Amino acid sequence: MSAQKITRRVFLGTTAFVVSAPILAKIPASESKNALQITLEPGQFFSANELTVLTDIAEIMIPKTQTPGATDAQVIPVLDALMLTWAGTDTKAGFKALIEQLNQLSADTFSSTYTKLAQGQRLNLLTELDKRAFAKRDTNLSKNYRKLKETIFHIYYTSEEANPDYLLIPGSYKGCLSKEEYTKMVDERLGRSA
Repeated sequence: MSAQKITRRVFLGTTAFVVSAPILAKIPASESKNALQITLEPGQFFSANELTVLTDIAEIMIPKTQTPGATDAQVIPVLDALMLTWAGTDTKAGFKALIEQLNQLSADTFSSTYTKLAQGQRLNLLTELDKRAFAKRDTNLSKNYRKLKETIFHIYYTSEEANPDYLLIPGSYKGCLSKEEYTKMVDERLGRSA
């Protein structure tokens, strides 16, 4: 596992985090028999198998289309690093429990673990889980899933890959700005000439 410093514009609350997220060795989905990106090495917090499951979940939620997907934005390596710098005990336990709950749901539904399912089965399983998680919000599975989904989308939308013009803090507070004033301020911050 080669560690590469990745500067992320991830913010939680009002604090900015710079995390060191390793580049994880993977077998690409195109080379896998069930179209699953298989992570070969453990991360900083999650095991290799857990990272494989999380990567697949993130890719199903945010697939690569005309825009970068979750893998392009390094969502799961950043999530793994955030488990050491940001996540509290409950969040860590919830994300680990979610993977176990997902494997149990997979076994109950398809008589197989999540990573052994075909791509269509994994998509169907997560689609149904997503519906249930937002319809019945009080179960542990629902809470863990919704928290993971929120975190994945937050990491993605605050990444340079997803939003190259994103500025965490565009400068001092300016009250009411016109669109022209705001655009000029953003251009200055990004080093673009007017």
